[in-house]
Amino acid sequence: MRVNPEYFAWSLETQERYRVSMPEHDAFRLRQQLLKALFGLHAKTDEELSEISDQFSDEQHLVFNRALLPAAGVGEDCFFLNEYLGEGKTLLNFDTLYEYDYDDHCFQEQARKEQTPEYVVTPYRGALYYRWARLFIDGAFHYASLCMAAGYVYSNLDTFGHEKCATLIPHRYVKAKDHGKREGKGTIFSQRLEADGKEAQAEELQRKFWDYLSQRYDALRTEFDGQSRKAVYMEDLSRHNDPHMTVIFSDKTALQAVRFRKFMRDCRPLVADRAELEVVISRERQALNEYLESTCRDIFTHFDPKVAPFRKKRKIIIADGALNDLL
Repeated sequence: MRVNPEYFAWSLETQERYRVSMPEHDAFRLRQQLLKALFGLHAKTDEELSEISDQFSDEQHLVFNRALLPAAGVGEDCFFLNEYLGEGKTLLNFDTLYEYDYDDHCFQEQARKEQTPEYVVTPYRGALYYRWARLFIDGAFHYASLCMAAGYVYSNLDTFGHEKCATLIPHRYVKAKDHGKREGKGTIFSQRLEADGKEAQAEELQRKFWDYLSQRYDALRTEFDGQSRKAVYMEDLSRHNDPHMTVIFSDKTALQAVRFRKFMRDCRPLVADRAELEVVISRERQALNEYLESTCRDIFTHFDPKVAPFRKKRKIIIADGALNDLL
């Protein structure tokens, strides 16, 4: 009522369009009024509001995000996708998760092709990988991560593999000389590996691990896509002041069946036992474990640490304020 009293005279469709494309001035005023009503805090500018929210505890973030969601989300669950959707696009441009994911896949593949002309465009097999969302589940506010089954297995293997590599060749990362230096409108993030004289072997093991993981990820996407199980798996990772649900989709047929406006209503009939994924994870972990142990033995037997392979040098620069939206 304070920001736009005419809102309540509009049709539901018009209200929804306004919520997903709210003018910046209205969006600020809405957040400003919520800050005052919930915590008695005052912010005159967007910068002041950001500075205040940066100091929030997890509980305060939860209270604020829960109150804000009905003014930002769509559909029965007030679903809000916390991702960039493209110039001039809103969540209302996509009916189903499939439409959004396929559009994003095509955009990403085209961008890779433009950057590297020899890049071979990959077929679409479901690309959703830990996209962030917020919604109400049975009336309770939740943060959510949306992911394909292949990506979920891949993520588990990535964690397992890094821990295994650290066991086979103990190592650690320390700040490099240029870490933390300013460059342009950002800060350089740079670390180097230390492994008590076995740095070359540790890096070679990691390189082979990444190559193996990339191949398995591609194979897993093909496997799940071919099965077309049309299933949804739910993993509740909630902690105190952090209600979090991971929603995992078996393949693109599951994405086609789930609409943003009726997210939980469409997901529930498709919910399957997550033990099905654990079987795949167990299988892949065993194979990865055997591969890394065998590869490590081979490295120490045949690898020459004095031969440095040519690799493209990359520089990571974190733009100012880039991590603010993680909260």
